Amino acid sequence: MFFSTLFTLFGLGALCWILFNLAVYALPFAIGLTSGMYLYETGQGVFLSIIAGLFIGGFVAVLGEFAFDRIRWAPLKLAIGLIYAVPAGIAGFHAAKGLAEFGSAGAATITLLSWLGALVVGGTAWARVSGWSEVNALSDPHPHRSFDEH
Repeated sequence: MFFSTLFTLFGLGALCWILFNLAVYALPFAIGLTSGMYLYETGQGVFLSIIAGLFIGGFVAVLGEFAFDRIRWAPLKLAIGLIYAVPAGIAGFHAAKGLAEFGSAGAATITLLSWLGALVVGGTAWARVSGWSEVNALSDPHPHRSFDEH
């Protein structure tokens, strides 16, 4: 009885972790999935469609982090962050809503938890796209040094 409860909690935690990570990368995941499905529908084959979808989704994720790091104009940085954070927030809203409804909570509680999930997942997506570049730049007293000199 104890071990079944422990394994159930571990499984639920792992499921929530997977759901949270997928929600954070909602935009790259959706673009990779859409491109893979398009390639499959045009007759490119299953293997090529999967590999190309994974590559395109990863490229979109890296492109967002690279663009956010290199661009210094604040309105454009805000737009890039929102492009990645808004779909993640929507996915977080629906994921939290599904989990709250699964727990048989009241309507007000479901709404509150859904919006909290949207804020947490959207904020995490923003932080991952930004790469914490400002925080890392401020915490390193010698940014011109290489790792060998520290």
